[in-house]
Amino acid sequence: MQGNLDPMNASILLVEDDAAFAERLRRNLATARFEVEIASDGAAALNRLRARHYDLVVTDIRMPEMGGLELIRAIKQEGADGVDPDVPIVVLTSVASVETAVEAMKLGAADYITKEAERQEIIVRLRKVLEQSELINENRLLRDQLERRDEFRELVGESEAMRRIKDEIQQIAGSTVSVLITGETGSGKELVARAIHRTGPHARGPFVDVNCAALPDDNLFQSEVFGHERGAFTGALFTRKGRFEQAHRGTLFLDEISELSRESQGKILKALEQQTITRLGGTRPVHVECRFLFATNKDLLTEVKEGRFREDLYYRVNVFPIHIPPLRERRSDIPLLAKFFADFFARQYRKPEFFFEEGAMALLRDYHYPGNIRELRNIVERLVIRARGDVITAEQVRQVGLAPVAGTAAPTGAITIPEGGLDLEEVERQLVIAALDRAGWNQKEAAALLNISVDRMNARVRKFGLKHPSWRVHR
Repeated sequence: MQGNLDPMNASILLVEDDAAFAERLRRNLATARFEVEIASDGAAALNRLRARHYDLVVTDIRMPEMGGLELIRAIKQEGADGVDPDVPIVVLTSVASVETAVEAMKLGAADYITKEAERQEIIVRLRKVLEQSELINENRLLRDQLERRDEFRELVGESEAMRRIKDEIQQIAGSTVSVLITGETGSGKELVARAIHRTGPHARGPFVDVNCAALPDDNLFQSEVFGHERGAFTGALFTRKGRFEQAHRGTLFLDEISELSRESQGKILKALEQQTITRLGGTRPVHVECRFLFATNKDLLTEVKEGRFREDLYYRVNVFPIHIPPLRERRSDIPLLAKFFADFFARQYRKPEFFFEEGAMALLRDYHYPGNIRELRNIVERLVIRARGDVITAEQVRQVGLAPVAGTAAPTGAITIPEGGLDLEEVERQLVIAALDRAGWNQKEAAALLNISVDRMNARVRKFGLKHPSWRVHR
């Protein structure tokens, strides 16, 4: 199996009121290296599930206090407080109660096994359910990540700064130490985080990222990161796991952590120290085991001195700092990055491999890139789209807005209204999109680029119906 769960070492909660049968089954499963704990009924099982994580629940149907059907209904449909609703459930049944087992599967059970089944059949069936559950979880995370992924899987560049960053990643390759990645917007902080994840001990687990700047409201942030219980707020019809739980046995990357309110900072600190979280609207702690990576485009120490960032959280996240210099300070990487992006977009748009004229590359190399790598990527994409042959010329580079003199901004000049007129609203829409793109779709930074308030920026986002994957929240 390709996931991070070994089905031969899975933890199982066996819910069975027949103590002799339960112990016999526990011993049989132990021979296959399953870790098995026993609960005598559904109520006891819920208490166990609130206290710790299990990979699988195996439950009898008829029990005195709370039966198996009630247990399944509580977990899968009612959203029992503090219980993972995605835990797979297998039903134990006698031959005479197969119809009841089918009813259990309609409620959300993954499979049923008769008590008369041979030991090897039971083991094979349980392993299959575990593998299917892990595959479902992996596919869910993969779909989520593909919607928001950065296409660039490797760190491109051979400058002294990039060699230092790669060396620092190598230094922590075997550890789970917390890392604080700093650098300007668009400099590649997420790329570095993904590289750290791929070289770490949790590489086979999920990489889950959260853009803190895209969740300015405390309730939205806490619902997204910690999850919520059924009924926690209007519209919370089901219990939902948050990003912390999704990162179990993997890596959680909190980007732009400086944008968190002090209330949310306190909750993050508690989660880091205790390795447990409590879902919004819940009371029971949920254990989470994952690696933590953080990023910011601000000087966190200055934020601490000015009272905007908690000092205790600062020392908790800044265990191993990695700084990414802006692109203008590592110009020798620009030709490699430009060629990398050109090849990428040539494949995407089904065009031939591109080559850069010396003059074109000189213009790209001398530009100051206030938007860093993200801006270079955007420029090269436009060049690839506009190109007619397989050579990118200096004139084409000028046409997409690059100034020919190093350190100067793209020419603005007076706006010329075409003979047929223009749509002012469409011009405004394009300016808003351009500002958001340069700011990495951070509305606060985009508002600053346009010299307007955040409220005015939010109003324009709503007016034009703009959306971005990093803004996705669960309401």
